[in-house]
Amino acid sequence: MAKKIKITRKELLKEPDQFLSSSEKAILFFTKNRSKVIITIVTVLIGGVSFLGYKNYQTSQIMKYEALYFNMVEIAKTEGVGVDKLIEIRDQIKFRSHRNRASLLIADVYFKNKDFDKAQSTFLEIINDSQGLNHQMANIGLAYTHEAKSEFRTAIDLYKLVIDADTSFPLFQVYWSLARCHINNNDSSNALLILREMQIKFSGTTELEKIDRRIKQLST
Repeated sequence: MAKKIKITRKELLKEPDQFLSSSEKAILFFTKNRSKVIITIVTVLIGGVSFLGYKNYQTSQIMKYEALYFNMVEIAKTEGVGVDKLIEIRDQIKFRSHRNRASLLIADVYFKNKDFDKAQSTFLEIINDSQGLNHQMANIGLAYTHEAKSEFRTAIDLYKLVIDADTSFPLFQVYWSLARCHINNNDSSNALLILREMQIKFSGTTELEKIDRRIKQLST
């Protein structure tokens, strides 16, 4: 007959309680690992506060740069405005995308003042320092400056570059400008090709009549 093993109350108390509640287990874990838990909590809190602080800083900076940009827009509306003032404000903008948008405004002012060389150099700076919308706008602006200087071949290449980029950028005016450059370059055949491509691409737009009218003019 096997001998019964007696377990005393003292030994039972040493065994872990299989029926501890979740809160009791948590308290027990905290008690055993107090220093590690405190360090983890403090680290998470510091990280959270730092992240929120950085987001708030970014938001405040964006609002500041937007205010500076719209100040530039108001100054640019003034007849015969000096570009130096616009550059001074633009140089206060540190975020790249906002700064490049401000530079686009400066390049446009150069263009309106028929200072095409400075407009070109400004557009090129943006192209080399940007992507997305600012990049495409700078390419189009650069194309306009070459077209204004009757450098139609270069303008054509730039307009094609924007079209071939296959982005969501609205392209009607780019196609229209491309056709215009071909016409001004005495190349009616390529102008008609572009316009017929536009008939298909923009068939559902209100601009279709404008395209048809230009094709009729070139075909007679």
